[in-house]
Amino acid sequence: MSAVLSLTPSYYEALKQLTLELAGVKLGTDHAFLIETRLSSLARTEGFDTLKEMIEELFKTGQSRLAVQVVSSLLERDTHFNTDLPSFNKLYDVIIPQLQPIHKNGTIRILSFGCSSGQEPYSIAMALDKTKEEYPNLNFEIVGVDYPSSALDRAKVGRYSHFDVQRGLPIQDLITYFNKENEDWTIKPDLKNKVTFEETHLLSNLDQLGDFHVVLFRNSLPHYSSPAQVRVLRGLSGLVKPLGYLLLGSGETLNHINFGFDPITHEDSIFRKRPEKIEAEPIDPNIKVPNGKKTFDKAKRKLRGIDEFTNAKPSQTQTG
Repeated sequence: MSAVLSLTPSYYEALKQLTLELAGVKLGTDHAFLIETRLSSLARTEGFDTLKEMIEELFKTGQSRLAVQVVSSLLERDTHFNTDLPSFNKLYDVIIPQLQPIHKNGTIRILSFGCSSGQEPYSIAMALDKTKEEYPNLNFEIVGVDYPSSALDRAKVGRYSHFDVQRGLPIQDLITYFNKENEDWTIKPDLKNKVTFEETHLLSNLDQLGDFHVVLFRNSLPHYSSPAQVRVLRGLSGLVKPLGYLLLGSGETLNHINFGFDPITHEDSIFRKRPEKIEAEPIDPNIKVPNGKKTFDKAKRKLRGIDEFTNAKPSQTQTG
């Protein structure tokens, strides 16, 4: 393996530090080969003769666009369809049934946060398509977000290799939701149109995404540094509607960093956003407020006078 490595150890350390600073993700100590393979392809795409030439250009000029491309390439996750089924199944076994009575004829917005090459949001779309007879008047809007990368480009196209579709995808789903194109498989238009993808920095301000009833952020949190975990969860808290849900991977927990989420009793990996507190409006000091007993007594006297008046017997007229 060492024969194919072209960078000095100092470059690997610098790239790991860059990834930590820009994305909050800690690369392992054994990532030299991964760095070489992923960045060599990027170097060719960017027009450099060698990987070393691209890395030297990156650290010499501090070019922000190239830095984002490098980090995004290093962060691409190897994902597959219907991953972590014990967690994934809770979306339509637990969460959707709890949301349906509240949003009977409306739209439920679902976000796949850190969607990589798109298998998770498309898996969500397939799973929910199978429930359309159970929820005939309920609509779903599915959004996948991640750093700009070639993986996200593949997600937008919805094109997967034969190797990709063999991992986690039942054969019936392949027949129902995919078209064969040469050696690859593409998502059929009807399903593809149910999913949109957005490029975003996952540690940035996420307000432009809007808010969601459900956010899936599965099997990614442990890869972030502690400060980055705080930033990510703060951002996700702002995305989830009150009484909406955050779904983590199996065995994952928020620990003490909850940001307004509470665990669901007897349901591992599901967290619900607390309802908004309604703050009492401040009283204008210029407005006179009834002071209790004195005002109440005055009102009683007034009511008593009305009552005495309405119940009084007509007086007899004196005749001469």
